[in-house]
Amino acid sequence: MSFETIMRGVLNRVDGARGWAFLADDGEIVFRQTVGDFETLPLLAAYHGITVGNYRRFGLRSLLGGIRAIVCTYDEAICILKLFPEDYFLVFVLTREANVGYALWLLDEATPALLREIE
Repeated sequence: MSFETIMRGVLNRVDGARGWAFLADDGEIVFRQTVGDFETLPLLAAYHGITVGNYRRFGLRSLLGGIRAIVCTYDEAICILKLFPEDYFLVFVLTREANVGYALWLLDEATPALLREIE
């Protein structure tokens, strides 16, 4: 099963999901999907890429090693950053009304299959 197929399943199961992007540490988007016309996904993904990249570059890898996800809340959105080995990460964007706990659980459940796809 492809990375996109796995994440499409997650995206479709979370009410209020806007989209996701899978990025390399340098901010390059490897895969992405959106619900509807969500044009700001690349910008949000790049913004969070800077944050994750800085953590990794400035010697905080040991801190990030134990973190499975980072949740960022904003006035109009919630972003879940899911960290992967080999300097990859996922940005999953939700509306403020979305069930964040359910989204985190689905991402955890999908992680083994996603890891197999990026190896």
